Parts: sequence; structure tokens; C-alpha cells
Amino acid sequence: MTQRHPLTADGSVELAVLERNGFDESRHVGAGVVVGTDGSVIDAVGDVAASIYPRSTMKPFQAIAVRRSGATFSDEELVLSTASHAGTVAHQAVVQHMLESFDHVEGDLGCPPDMPYDRATGRTMDQPRRLTMNCSGKHAAMLAACRVNGWDEQTYLDAEHPMQRSVRSTVEEYTSEQVDLVGVDGCGAPVFPLTLTGLARGFAGVVARADDDAAALTDAVLAHPWAIDGVGRANTVTIEQLGVLAKLGAEGVMVMGLPGGAAVAVKTLDGAQRAGTLAALTLLERNGLVGSEGVESVMAATGERVLGGGVPVGTVRVGAGLR
Repeated sequence: MTQRHPLTADGSVELAVLERNGFDESRHVGAGVVVGTDGSVIDAVGDVAASIYPRSTMKPFQAIAVRRSGATFSDEELVLSTASHAGTVAHQAVVQHMLESFDHVEGDLGCPPDMPYDRATGRTMDQPRRLTMNCSGKHAAMLAACRVNGWDEQTYLDAEHPMQRSVRSTVEEYTSEQVDLVGVDGCGAPVFPLTLTGLARGFAGVVARADDDAAALTDAVLAHPWAIDGVGRANTVTIEQLGVLAKLGAEGVMVMGLPGGAAVAVKTLDGAQRAGTLAALTLLERNGLVGSEGVESVMAATGERVLGGGVPVGTVRVGAGLR
């Protein structure tokens, strides 16, 4: 059994620094690890044996568990089952079709109502909806699995429900870690602490197309990157420009993987999202897995802008722990 301990400040290194007018204003610390297709550690910074809640970076394992249950979808729907989507009209339409295909309605979703990440879409809404919650695709997929197998649909988020037991076994299979603690994610689904190394190892197995289900998921995301996040958003842009699968998680978690190749997992200790893409891409770049020009292009398109009076006055740069 894994002897778990959380990531701490002592186990962290500097991942990113926000500079304003030539003065360092904020620093983000954390840890990160790169693993190869065989799960061996290629590079590591900080305490990568520490356990974290993977949050939405657990979605690929959940999506594979759903697919193994016999619930099948179109490629775009498969991507929505693993997405933290922006809640645009296009995202909503796919999730709505997933629900209707298995005779479900929005009210059946167990995720809480929320406003969409996409601000333009949010301005058209009077109140939060379950459909626009970023995890709605995952929940629609889990409901579909319940319908296919005759499982109770009212309790599908309970940790001992057949759906969640299937997720647990899939996580254990891919990460080679035993689930010994169950938390509740923001969307209401069970979430399991994993070491950073185990999380990276599990994602490497997905992008390596370890089986038919992982291959289908990987290929669908590569074909429809808009669906996993949103047009112009960091995960989507990373996939489009670099061909690297990227999946964010709440509280500063990020995983990326090269199809058929290595994977990286990063956790920012303070939960900030701004360091994740930069730190993960930097770890891949310094190991020769992506090019510097590609990293610069992605960050130019998606990196947080440091403004003063609406004018750029600074930048977010790589921290000393990644140099």
C-alpha cells in the first residue's frame, strides 16, 4: 500500500514568477515529474512521491471506465466525457445529445449548476445550469453507463456504486497505485489521491494507447481538441499547436502527454492555474520532448497577461526550480 503524504512547501520548488514592471510580485511553487512510456521517471522537480488530488486530470480514467461499461459515443461525445469544457453553445449541444441518446434530461445530471467558463456564453445566461458546468459531459457519460447496465441512476456518484468501483479499478490499473482514500470532487464525483508520479504514469498509459479504449479516447481528443476545453483556451491550443494532449485539473494540477510517448504531471502548491501550462511545457522542453518555439507560441496565445491600466507591464516567467 502506498504510504501517502501531501505535497508541502518543503517539498516544492519555484515553478513560475509573476513580474510587474521589473519587480517580482508573485511566486508559485510546486512539483512536477516526467515519465516515459514504460513509467520510468525521466525528470523530476520537488517531491513527486507526494500525493495530490488529481481533480479533473482523473477524467481520462473515468472516461475509459465508462467506455468499458459498454456506453459508446461519437468522437466528439467521447471527448466531452473527459472534458473540463468552457460551456459554449457548441459544448452544450454535444452534452445535450449525449443525454437525449440515453433518454436522460439535464435534471438527471448529478453535477451542480454552474456558470460556464466562457464569459461570452455566461453573459447570455440568467442563472447557472447543470449543462454549462464544466463536468457535465463526464456526468452525462456516467449516466449513460448506468442506463446500459441497469445500474441505479440516482446514486451513481456514491463511492460504492458499480460505476465508481469501475473507475477505481481503472485508476489502479493505469497508475499502479492502490486507492486507499476517497474524496469528493467539486462536481460531486469521487476523487482519489495519487502520487504525482502515479498520475503521470497513468496518463502516459492513456496517450500510449495502452488498449483500444485508451486509443479511441486519445485519437478523439487529437481530432477534436476544441471539445476538451474551448477555442483559444490553454488545453485546446496546446493540443492544436503541439499535438500534445493536455488536461487541466482544479487547484493547479496539469497533465500532458505525447501520443505514444512521455507524460508530465504538475501540481502548483497554492492551487493557482497560471503556472500549470508553463511548468508542464517547460519540463517537456528541457527533456527534448517539445521544441522551444512551440512552447513560446502556446504561451504567447494562452499565458496570463500582466496588465497595468490595460497595458502590458510584465510577464509570467519560468521559476528557478525549472531552470
